[in-house]
Amino acid sequence: MSNIPLPSSWVHARISEIAAVNPTLDKSEIADDLEVSFVPMPAVEQLTGRITVSKTRPLSEVKKGFTPFLEGDVLFAKITPCMENGKMAVAPALKNGYGFGSTEFHVLRPFSGISAKYIYYFVSSQEFRYAAEHKMSGAVGQRRVTTTYISVQQIPVPPSREQRRIVAKIEELFSELDNGIETLTTAREQLKAYRQSVLKSAFSGELTKSDALQWTNYTVGQLVTDVRYGTARKCAVDPSKTPVLRIPNIASGRIDLSILKHTDFDPEELDKLRLELGDVLLVRSNGSVSLVGLPAVVTEKAVGFAYAGYLIRLRLKTQLILPEFLSLFLQSPGIRIEVERHARSTSGVHNINSDEIRAIAIRVPTLQIQREILSKVSEISSQIDSLESSATAELDRSNALRQSILKQAFFGQLVAQDPKDEPASVLLERIRAERKKADAKKTGRKTKRIKNEEEDAA
Repeated sequence: MSNIPLPSSWVHARISEIAAVNPTLDKSEIADDLEVSFVPMPAVEQLTGRITVSKTRPLSEVKKGFTPFLEGDVLFAKITPCMENGKMAVAPALKNGYGFGSTEFHVLRPFSGISAKYIYYFVSSQEFRYAAEHKMSGAVGQRRVTTTYISVQQIPVPPSREQRRIVAKIEELFSELDNGIETLTTAREQLKAYRQSVLKSAFSGELTKSDALQWTNYTVGQLVTDVRYGTARKCAVDPSKTPVLRIPNIASGRIDLSILKHTDFDPEELDKLRLELGDVLLVRSNGSVSLVGLPAVVTEKAVGFAYAGYLIRLRLKTQLILPEFLSLFLQSPGIRIEVERHARSTSGVHNINSDEIRAIAIRVPTLQIQREILSKVSEISSQIDSLESSATAELDRSNALRQSILKQAFFGQLVAQDPKDEPASVLLERIRAERKKADAKKTGRKTKRIKNEEEDAA
């Protein structure tokens, strides 16, 4: 933002000119048993600026290996993905005036006349985070924003009084946005619950008001002619070979052919693994238990393909059950609970086997009723999809508006300038003078301490 034309009363400055970056704390005069606020990374919310400081620890437990900070300091998560996700906040009142937190926080302590919240809104803005992301250093998964980087970044500095007016206006506008976002988020959760309610009623007979006598109890094993695991062969992108469907191709609950890999098969093996129209593929094993057992029905475009070992193929007795009906059933709330209960593992890799799948109980109506249920669910789901899409679009628009507000704030366009305000250039000169005086005083104390130590030693 250093190229932004600023109002005449503003100046550009490095962050290190308006705030101390990662200041030290002399802990030698603080009692080890003093309770202080403790702030791990999860205590700072993404994008909201909210921070929880209710946890406390004695100083002895945190004075080494943690980052010290004071009330009014700005905490800035420096490690990926916390930085990109917007884990920044201004420290509120702290237990006995001290806070200690994750070593993955940078601390920015505003100098006199600089608003902590003004700094917070600047460094938490999407534009600042995006720029910082491209300058992170370190290995993959451990990349960080360096102290040097954040120190030298330019920040537009308005007069002190205007900083306060800007912060007040941002908070006023953000409060209105937050109310709308809360409403939209609640609506999406309600739509999600409604979708689950529709699925539940679909398999209880309520959706079509069908007679209970038209439903028959089965297990999945009684409705299939074959249950088979996929290939363990390694796959790569090579269109000259046979396409192989993998977890990413069905993880959306439908067949997705946008990214395909391939491998060679001998004719006998391919004959066993070749997919037919209406086959149902299930995720057999995954690190996320919410994906285990997730189904997708094979469409015409995937006929003749093979499938990978982390998937299971169900070939159905279509005179008894429609593939789409079984797929819908396997996504219903009660079955998802059952599948996830069987699949959960402490190893981090969750699995469901063919015997567990075969044992799943299902009530099946006539084919005609199955078609009616599928039609009604499709109609309602389409309406839900449309409403969810609208809510998502509004949430995206709210985020864009939030960033627009911040951009206006740092262009000097959010609030009016007041010619009576002390110019920011004068503020910066005073900060420089105060820092110079403080440094001289610190040097004097150090010199006196060394002299006293020398005299004691003599």
